[in-house]
Amino acid sequence: MVLNRHGAMQLLGLDADCYEELLNVMRGEVGEWLIFFQQADRCETEMLRARAHRLKSDAANIGAERVRHAARVLEQAIREKQQADEVEHFRRLLVQELRELERAIV
Repeated sequence: MVLNRHGAMQLLGLDADCYEELLNVMRGEVGEWLIFFQQADRCETEMLRARAHRLKSDAANIGAERVRHAARVLEQAIREKQQADEVEHFRRLLVQELRELERAIV
């Protein structure tokens, strides 16, 4: 499941209208997140880690659990100073999940 709307509404205590407003904000941001993480191989790792951390929270708020998980794994890989090819693998996985989310919410 790309988007767990019901779970997010329960977690945040939102009704359907409030959740839809939150989702509208994310609709505007998901394209920006996607562009950033597609081009992130040119960024320094600390910026990449910080953005993954922020995305992790944003994704959790709307119930995008696969994006949240991919962002968490990328953040953790950077924090643990894993090999560059491992970090790159997790970055690509996050881009793939963001594409799926974009298709699901547009």
